[in-house]
Amino acid sequence: MKLGKDGLQLIKNFEGLRLEAYICPAGVLTIGYGSTGPHVKPGMKITQAEAERLLLKDLERFEAAVNDLVKVPLTQSMYDALVSFAFNCGIGALEDSTLLRLLNQRNYTGAAAQFDRWTKGPNGPLPGLVRRRDAEEALFRKDGLSAPAVTPSVSHPKFKIKAKSDTFLKKAPAPGGELKDDEKVSVPAGKEYEIVWRGKEDEGHVKVSLAGGQGNWFVYAPHWGGLETSEPPKNPTPAVMGTKLLSTPYFSQRDNIASGRDLPYRTCFSSSCAMLAVTVKPGCITGDDDYIKRRQKYGDSTDASAQVKCLNSLGIKARFITSGNNELVKKQIDRGIPVPCGILHHGPASSPTGDGHWICVVGYDATGFIVNDPWGEINHANGTYPKTNGKHVHYNYKLFDSRWTVASSSDGWCIVID
Repeated sequence: MKLGKDGLQLIKNFEGLRLEAYICPAGVLTIGYGSTGPHVKPGMKITQAEAERLLLKDLERFEAAVNDLVKVPLTQSMYDALVSFAFNCGIGALEDSTLLRLLNQRNYTGAAAQFDRWTKGPNGPLPGLVRRRDAEEALFRKDGLSAPAVTPSVSHPKFKIKAKSDTFLKKAPAPGGELKDDEKVSVPAGKEYEIVWRGKEDEGHVKVSLAGGQGNWFVYAPHWGGLETSEPPKNPTPAVMGTKLLSTPYFSQRDNIASGRDLPYRTCFSSSCAMLAVTVKPGCITGDDDYIKRRQKYGDSTDASAQVKCLNSLGIKARFITSGNNELVKKQIDRGIPVPCGILHHGPASSPTGDGHWICVVGYDATGFIVNDPWGEINHANGTYPKTNGKHVHYNYKLFDSRWTVASSSDGWCIVID
């Protein structure tokens, strides 16, 4: 597919046009419709026609990325929205996103509800990003949420919810009094809405997608009736007796070799797979740096197929799945096999976001999993990492559920051994 006129116009509107080279807020030399690279020189000036040509050239790799990463049919509007998203957030962000994960599971409605998770700046949501994500989501929904000649494998009945008292629709899972006026909408008692998707509840808040393209909002569950009828299946807590902890070494990604795209902040997947490798086949590698050098022959660190090929080359018959749940992880641990799992590590557990992060589950007890997190220990209240030592961090099963199996009971990304 190629970008259509609606998508092109959306990108132009939000990128803006500058005919003289300038330094963007990220400190990058830029010209035209957000064009960057070695072709942009200080003091450079171009015409609008040249800016158009640069934009179309720049878009080619984002069009190609969407064509490559999306494995299900798309309408033109869906495709245009995804190209705009990738152009703004980056191909890597799309590749590792829950948006893409849900989309490739034919969960079009769940995917549409993911756009507004990508609005954060260093100090909270940025108004410009909020407007752009709203526009992209509206474009994604424009032709409906079923692709041509496709019956989605996930059905999405509509449910009605009704305000029990005066309350709010919110753009963040926080008390109404703490939100700005443009982050909430007042709702009187008795007001009804139809919803077509809902997330999992955490600390009282639930994210919902309103019917009719009215957007995604957080609601405070005790203030609403009807949410219980739409409750998604939970990732069941496994039956556990006692504690089991594997003798898996801990590899921190923070000190990894920096070679090509293998910068330390990008190597969580490799470090997690290295921990798996040395546990099930001691001596096959000397550490995660050794593993990274081997994996580079097969592809990028974020590529699951490259990780599987690398593990296979070590004599470990691993495979990547997107249907993991807690019980499966426990069974792997019982067999002495640690489990690399892909989670959403940014933001609060009630509304996790991010471009994907990999950790390695190495044990469990009656209340949760024990993990080795290559980046450190996460603060689940806000998704930051105040501690850099991530060895034997405890995730209770509810927290693990919210960050790993985000939309259903069994949609966790992980590496397993049969």
